[in-house]
Amino acid sequence: MTHYTWDTARRDRWGLIIVGFFFIVGVVGHVYPSLRPLMLILTPYLLLIFGFIALSFSIKDRGFGVLFWAIPTFLVTFGLEVLGVSTGLVFGPYEYGDVLGSKLFAVPPIIGFNWVLVVLGTATFARRFFKTPNGTLSAFGAALLCVLFDFIMEPLAIRLGYWRWFGPTIPLKNYIAWFLIAYAAALPTWLIRKPGTSVFVEGYIIIQGLFFFLTRLALALFPSL
Repeated sequence: MTHYTWDTARRDRWGLIIVGFFFIVGVVGHVYPSLRPLMLILTPYLLLIFGFIALSFSIKDRGFGVLFWAIPTFLVTFGLEVLGVSTGLVFGPYEYGDVLGSKLFAVPPIIGFNWVLVVLGTATFARRFFKTPNGTLSAFGAALLCVLFDFIMEPLAIRLGYWRWFGPTIPLKNYIAWFLIAYAAALPTWLIRKPGTSVFVEGYIIIQGLFFFLTRLALALFPSL
């Protein structure tokens, strides 16, 4: 009798297919006004569920070093968001809406959690791409990818009520802060010696980026919706 082996590649493939399906449904749901309220209600729960899946896959693949990196990264990024909301010194003057769920010190904790996943996904990709003796170049590449992610995300996130800026435009300071924070957070990922084989967290962040891009594109092509 042969035993079925659920290997990493097959797990990642089917996991990303499922996540991709939900995000495609999300694109359609966000485009149609009648479905958009339901999509906004589901947003924090889906981010939490899929985020925990992505993090658990990374821990299983690369060991508990991922968790030891993720906890302080969450605390620092969440703390910077709290400082940013209360003072405007980090990213510029802004505030969070109610879409992303309950808030602690005026910041939804899911924001810190997604910071962890975005940095981990981009840093893992950059580590595979830049095969260097240390993590400096990989962290630089990860930081650039994080800024690109935020650049794609910002206009739609504002439109959907994730947050709003107290000004006519998104400040350049926001993107500079994204780069510096992402670079500092990505550097310690080099200490996670086991590179791993799973691509789930990278795929998950790509799917997130595609969601923001495709939803923006659809709303631009069909402005009457």
